[in-house]
Amino acid sequence: MQERAGWTRRLTGRKGLLVLLVPVLTAAALALGDPGWPLALVLAAQAILLWWGNAGERTSRPAAPETQSLAAADRGVVQARLAATDSTQQTAALAIRLDESPRLTGLYGPAFLAVLDDALAERLGGALREHDAFCRLDGGGFGVALLPQRRLDIGHVLSVAQRIQHRLSQPFSHEGNTVWPSVSVGFCLSARAAALNGIDMLQAAERAAEKALQSGPAGLNSYSIVDFPAALAGDRIEALRHALDTGEIRAHFQPQIRTDNGHVSGLEALARWHHPQRGIIAPGDFLPQIEAAGLSQKLADRMLRDALDTLAALDREGLSVPTVSINLSADELRNPQLADEIIWALDRADLAPGRLTVEILETVVAGGQDDAAVHTIARLAGLGCGIDLDDFGTGHASIANIRRFAVGRIKIDRSFVTRLHEDPDQERMVAAILSMAQQLGLATLAEGVECAGEQIRLAQMGCDHLQGFAIARPMPAPDLPGWLRAHDAALARGEPWCEDPAAARAANAGDG
Repeated sequence: MQERAGWTRRLTGRKGLLVLLVPVLTAAALALGDPGWPLALVLAAQAILLWWGNAGERTSRPAAPETQSLAAADRGVVQARLAATDSTQQTAALAIRLDESPRLTGLYGPAFLAVLDDALAERLGGALREHDAFCRLDGGGFGVALLPQRRLDIGHVLSVAQRIQHRLSQPFSHEGNTVWPSVSVGFCLSARAAALNGIDMLQAAERAAEKALQSGPAGLNSYSIVDFPAALAGDRIEALRHALDTGEIRAHFQPQIRTDNGHVSGLEALARWHHPQRGIIAPGDFLPQIEAAGLSQKLADRMLRDALDTLAALDREGLSVPTVSINLSADELRNPQLADEIIWALDRADLAPGRLTVEILETVVAGGQDDAAVHTIARLAGLGCGIDLDDFGTGHASIANIRRFAVGRIKIDRSFVTRLHEDPDQERMVAAILSMAQQLGLATLAEGVECAGEQIRLAQMGCDHLQGFAIARPMPAPDLPGWLRAHDAALARGEPWCEDPAAARAANAGDG
């Protein structure tokens, strides 16, 4: 019965009509007995009917499914998504604003802008991943919450922002009018920095987007406590000042090792707050407040003093650590007295300038302004201090500025190091950085090394120095002698040294 029904459908459909009409026309041509025009008529009719039948089949065939596009959610959904991350994951908020919106409204009217806004929402939904979320913002534009990840750095967020800008900038036409829209993007990666001003991450991203609009079109701007300083209460500022004066905020030290022989090549000083009630507080919880309170220089003084005192104490114990490094921000480097203060501190600790390394962010070098920071770095390099370029690969430092700042070593950012022994793309990126450094005569240090596989592969690739939880956690100064002796003993026995990252992470409140 089903077979007969199917046959009936085929006969009554377009192809069924084709099957019935072709023989009828052929018979009519033969009946006329003329092999000329009737045959041509039959062939033409067959061609038309075949085309008609195929067209019907094409139109009736279901369309291939298109890639799913996210739909806009409520603002509350996006805010909840941003607030739901735990201590093991990071997210980011983005705010997207249409450039020159008032001008476009004046040219084409509000109705055109409303249609354009809908089109941009559809494009944005297609540019995001399944587990991201976005909403419309009051006053136009969109807010985005990115899928929480274990490591979400600024390089990844910039990549997402630039992808969004590319997708949304495609030409748009409506009722004979065509525009090439552009958007500016602000983003926030730190809930803590936003909370200092009593706002959430999405509100912080909106503030950053307003600043991006001012530098646009197609501007990009990150929310920073420096750009949007918080009004800290006086008692909070006093608590921070007290912590710096009494040594509650002090240096922990993370060892760095050579890949050719495993020996310790240096230590990096990292700030930790030993709070009398809350225990050890990680730097992300108090460094933005230090900046907002105007205490960055006081922190730099504390870290310099702790670093040099610790290195001198290790010398007295006969423990060989060639250098110690401290991090200095652009604001700290602009202190015209900084070089003199460092010279005095080195003299007080009876240490040669070559024992101190200054780490500067790539963003400082990328700017290349001829200001106090440039002169300070040049003077420190002239004294013999080492200059490390930190977080290399996340900024836009030019080779000319690397030379100009007398950089001696580049620190490969952890975002490139993570899982490079399993990810060919990561490995190729690191290989390119190592090759460039070799051609420029620069030493290299990979930071954020978290497993033996990364450690081994980096050594095989020719990276000079390693730092991270796979080597050692950041530790208080009193713990260093025991660790150094254990490390030397392991090397003497011919044993590889690789600390268990999980244990190191559990023992340490900060990151390494």
